Amino acid sequence: MLSAAALAIAALPLLPFSSALHAQAQGARPDAALANVLVTATRMPLAEDATLAQTTVITRRDIEAAGSSTLVELLQRAAGVEIRSTGGAGQPAGVFIRGASAQQTLVLVDGLRLSSATAGGAAFENIALDLIERIEVVKGPMSGLYGSDAIGGVVQIFTRGYSKPRLTAELGVGSNSTLAFNTGFSTIEGNNSLTLNAGYREVSARSASNVNAGSFTYNPDRDPYDNTHVLMKVAHTLWQGEVLSVSAWQSVGHTKFDDGPTGDPSNKQTLSGVQLASENNFASFWKSNLRFGQTTDNSVVSSSSPAKFKTTQNQLVWQNQFTTPVGAWLLGYEWLDQRVASSTEYDKSKRNTQSFFASVNETIDQQRLSASVRRDREDQFGSRTTGSISYGIQLQTDELVYASYGEAFRAPSFNDLYYPGFSNPALRPEKSRSVEYGWRVTKPEYRLNLAIFDNQIDDLIAYDFKTNAPQNILRAHIKGLELSTDFAWAGFNWRGAVTAQRPEDAETHKQLRSRAKQFGSIAVSKTWSKWDFAVDVSGNGKRFDSGSEAVSSKLAGYTLLGGSVRYRIDKTWTLELSGQNLTGHNYELARGYNTPGRNVFFNVKAVAF
Repeated sequence: MLSAAALAIAALPLLPFSSALHAQAQGARPDAALANVLVTATRMPLAEDATLAQTTVITRRDIEAAGSSTLVELLQRAAGVEIRSTGGAGQPAGVFIRGASAQQTLVLVDGLRLSSATAGGAAFENIALDLIERIEVVKGPMSGLYGSDAIGGVVQIFTRGYSKPRLTAELGVGSNSTLAFNTGFSTIEGNNSLTLNAGYREVSARSASNVNAGSFTYNPDRDPYDNTHVLMKVAHTLWQGEVLSVSAWQSVGHTKFDDGPTGDPSNKQTLSGVQLASENNFASFWKSNLRFGQTTDNSVVSSSSPAKFKTTQNQLVWQNQFTTPVGAWLLGYEWLDQRVASSTEYDKSKRNTQSFFASVNETIDQQRLSASVRRDREDQFGSRTTGSISYGIQLQTDELVYASYGEAFRAPSFNDLYYPGFSNPALRPEKSRSVEYGWRVTKPEYRLNLAIFDNQIDDLIAYDFKTNAPQNILRAHIKGLELSTDFAWAGFNWRGAVTAQRPEDAETHKQLRSRAKQFGSIAVSKTWSKWDFAVDVSGNGKRFDSGSEAVSSKLAGYTLLGGSVRYRIDKTWTLELSGQNLTGHNYELARGYNTPGRNVFFNVKAVAF
């Protein structure tokens, strides 16, 4: 169980290091400039300290230092979110931001939506970490900029890319017969650039389930997982400055899962994205960004009941940024075409959404204003308008207070609307209203963030056994406090975060499924000569794997210890040793499903030119 002592420690010092602190402790980092410029919170480049939102940036260096084997583990340890997973590597996993459900978190990859339109969430478990250059996590309602799904927040993943020629190769081995390989290449010739990246990972994971899952699910055999991923980016700068780029990526995960004592079922899930983009400065005050692309989520289940579910999302985004005497304005249009191809004959297999959005960010003396509004028209539920407004006052050069209000929504999934015999085409979108108050201190010696939030979600969709169909019958009320800080002390870099919240069903006041009332983390790192050391502790309080707080569904709190050691032999070669759950703690993220035990991984990395 997460002890009071652990929470007290976590409350002290998990945002990424500020550039000033990192430069003070271990010299300037290659991605320091990028770390302090955000794009997700406002859809346009803005300094991190200028945003009126709680945002976490996870850079490539942070990913390597964390030594995490999966994306959800990394987000839990570095972004202050909760996770749920029905097993180890490759098993279905979800992310909860500020108590919102996994389906109420919008996931973007290079600006394009990635999700299953049938299940309603993104397959975090099959997004390879080796594809990722950086991650931005924005907490709070973001439908005013991004539309559906952004009730809890947005997780945007930026795929690998290099600003200079580079050749890399990595080979690693670890616990549970883990084997991993990745290589990357980047070159720049005049106005042209090319980036390639490819890799493979396999792990002989323990059984995904345990006896608590019941005899119809439990199987004691191992459930191995493997992932193959590839990335390509090409860019060309025209004579007038316009940048044309083409990018494509794919991550293929293949995992065994448990479906009773007999059989050997498996799921092969292919996630992919491709896009053509144009960035142009039409004038000194007008920057245009036009993107057309497609993402797919294709899942093929091989078992006694085989199934196929493929989601294709065609997307067009055109946004225009204007610098004016009355602030930075953003005007945009977005088109989304979602199509489902499945072995199940859905009553309807496609839907279309057209959206217009606008935002403004303005600073007047010590005052800051940020506002957005968006109109979404979907051919199933009609039109919906959402937005947000934030107002901040700079008390001192390094101190800011702000208040925000936002509205957001989530459109019902294809399963909710069209699954034959168990759906309801009359469902309304889930909707939320959220208030947030924040205090931020950014000093050379330390950084502190405090946020108090109150989120009310209405028209939640749940299956109604009286009508034998899903209905808009639930409401949730989530309020809480987040505190995070990072600083340098005694020759070490410290960072930490703690969240205390009340995620409740608004009618019964029962704790929402899989959400704890408190969770937090603390990390300490140091660079000494050619060595990098890092240790982190993360933990969650008790949760229930049901909406009724049934005693049989209670999940005990837990605390996990992780760490890494890196040795740079020379400019080319680096040795890395990392571990998670080093104490071998036995815990559950879902009732009846195992989590990875003690895990140690050794990696050799080479970087040329």
